[in-house]
Amino acid sequence: MNLRQKTLLLTTVPLLGFLVLVYASLSVILQRSYHRLEQEDAQRNVQRVEEAVISDLNHLHSLTEDWAAWDDTYQFMRDGNAAYVTSNFQKYAFESLRMNVLVLVNTEGEVIYSNAYDLEKGEFAPVPPGILAQLEADSPLLRFPHVAYHHQGLMRADDHLMLTVVEPILRSDATGPPRGAMLMGRYLNQAVVADLSRRTQVSLTVHPKVDSLDNQGDSRFLNADLQDLLEPMMAEIATRRAANRVQIPTLGRVPSPTRLYVQDRHLIKGYALWPDIYGQPQALLDVTLPRDIYRQGQLSQRSLGLALLGACIISTGAILLLLDRVILRRVVYLSQEVQQIGRSNDLTQRVAVQGQDELSQLSQRVNDMLGELQVSAEKLQEEQQRAETLLLNILPEPIADELMKTQASVPQHFDEVSILFADIVGFTQLSSRFSPIRLVEMLNDIFSSFDALAEQFGLEKIKTIGDAYMVAAGLPTPRPDHAEAMAEMALAMQQVVAAFDLGEDDPISIRIGINTGVVVAGVIGTKKFIYDLWGDAVNVASRMESSGEPGLIQVTAATYECLKDRYHLESRGTIPIKGRGEMETYWLRGRQPNVSPPSLQATPVPGVSVNT
Repeated sequence: MNLRQKTLLLTTVPLLGFLVLVYASLSVILQRSYHRLEQEDAQRNVQRVEEAVISDLNHLHSLTEDWAAWDDTYQFMRDGNAAYVTSNFQKYAFESLRMNVLVLVNTEGEVIYSNAYDLEKGEFAPVPPGILAQLEADSPLLRFPHVAYHHQGLMRADDHLMLTVVEPILRSDATGPPRGAMLMGRYLNQAVVADLSRRTQVSLTVHPKVDSLDNQGDSRFLNADLQDLLEPMMAEIATRRAANRVQIPTLGRVPSPTRLYVQDRHLIKGYALWPDIYGQPQALLDVTLPRDIYRQGQLSQRSLGLALLGACIISTGAILLLLDRVILRRVVYLSQEVQQIGRSNDLTQRVAVQGQDELSQLSQRVNDMLGELQVSAEKLQEEQQRAETLLLNILPEPIADELMKTQASVPQHFDEVSILFADIVGFTQLSSRFSPIRLVEMLNDIFSSFDALAEQFGLEKIKTIGDAYMVAAGLPTPRPDHAEAMAEMALAMQQVVAAFDLGEDDPISIRIGINTGVVVAGVIGTKKFIYDLWGDAVNVASRMESSGEPGLIQVTAATYECLKDRYHLESRGTIPIKGRGEMETYWLRGRQPNVSPPSLQATPVPGVSVNT
C-alpha cells in the first residue's frame, strides 16, 4: 500500500463514520418532524369533516327554531288546525328543507303530528318507532320548564342515525309557556356521507353503531386495533359527562375525542367518536387519508442520504487533493520544476516555495541561484526589447513579426486600400523664417498629432517625406470601412492644423489628397527597413495632394463612391492630372447632417483577397 492509498484510507473512514452518525441523527429528527406534521394534517381533516356535520346540524337547528317559534305552530298545538298541516307539511317542504323526520309533541308527550319522508324515493313513510319512544312525557328531551332550552345532536332511530334538533314551541316573540316541542331530523345515510366526502375532499365512513367494550362493539367494523383506539375515546366522553352535568357533551358543543391509526405505508386513518343527543357514545367517524406527508418525508430522507454521500465524496476528494498538493506532490513538483527550467533555459521561472521546512529551504536556495543568473539575463533582454520596440515603430506588427521569424517579408497585394497624402502649405517660406531646430520641432508636434490620429482610427502610417505625411487604411489587415476611416483622419488633420499656433499672424494650412485603389505593400531590401506601398493608386493619391488647394481635401471618384452616402462631397469638376490626363475630383467638406461618426474598427473584409 503506497502513501496515497494510506492517506485515502485514513481520511475516508473517519469522515464516513461521522457522516453516518449525522445521517442517523438527522433521519430521526426528520421522521419525527414529518410524523408530527402528518398527525396534525390528519387531525385537521378529521376536524373538517366534523365541522361540516356540525354546520349541517346548525342549519337544521336554525330551521327548527324558525318553525317552533311561530305563532301558527303555537296555535296549531292548541287547536290541531288541519289547514296548518296542509299548507306547511307537504312534500315540497320536506324536499326543500332536506328533512326526513318531523314530529310535534305536546307537553304531555302526546304526538300531535308526525311524518317521515324518504328523500331518495320521494315518498312519505311512518316515523320510526324508536324516535317516538324518545319523545314520551318522561323523556329528557322534553324539559318544558326551561323555555329557551333546546337539544341537538345525533339520535339513534332504529337502524337509522339521524341529525336531530328538538326545540320548544313558543310564540313568535320567543315567549311561553311552551305548548310542546318540535323535532326535525335528517338521516345521516350514505347519500349524506357521500356529500360530506365531496365537500371535504376526503374519503370517509360513518359507523352508525358503537356498543360498549363489554360487548366488543360491532364486529363488522371494529377489530382489535380499533377497540384499543375506541376505549380511551369512550373514557374521555365519560369523563366530560361526569365533569359537566349541566351541559351534556354532545356533537358541536365540545370537540369530539379523536385518534389516529396508521394502516400501512400508503394510508392513515383518523377516527372521531361522536356522542348522541344524550351525551353517550353513538357513532364512529372513519376518515381515510393518503400518506402524502409520509412519502415526502421518505423522499427528504433519501435526498438527505444522497446529499451526505455526495458531501462525503466531495470532502474526501478535497482532503486528498489538499494533502496531495501540500505534501505528496511537493517533492515531485520540485524535481519537475528544476528539470523544466533546465530544459527551457528560462531564468525568470522560480520553483514554488511552500511552508517553512527543509523542502522550502531547498526551494529558496534554488530560487536564489536563478535570481543571480536572471540579473545578467535581464540586461540582455532589455536590449533586445529596445530593438523590437524600434522595429515595431518602423514596421507594422504583422510585418515585423514575419521579419523576426523568417528574416524576410513577402510583398502583399491588396484589392482595396485608401491612401492619404498631406503636406504643409508654404513650408519653404516657413523655413526662411524659423531656425532648423524650431522648424523640426514644429513638424514633430504636427506629425506626432497625426500619428496619434492614425492610431486612434486604426490606420497605418507609411512615412514622412520632408513636410509631407503619408498614411494608408485597409492594410496590412483589410477592413471594410477603410475609406470612412481615411475621411475621418483627413477631417481630424484639418482640425489639428487649424488649432496649431506658431505665434505668427498667418496660420498654417495643409493640402490633403485621398485615393482608393489596388496597391502592393511590403518591405524590400536588407538594410534600413521601411514598409512602403507601390501602385498607380499611390501615385494618384500623391497627385490629389499636389493638385489640391490649401486647407481642402481632394478625393478621387473611387473614394467618392465609397463616401457619398455618409459625407458631403462637392464636385470640383475635371482637372488635368500628370501622367493620367483628365480626372474628375471632389472636395470632401465633412459628414452629412444627422450622420453620426462611424464606429471605426480594423476588421477583416469578407470577400477581399490579400494575395502574396
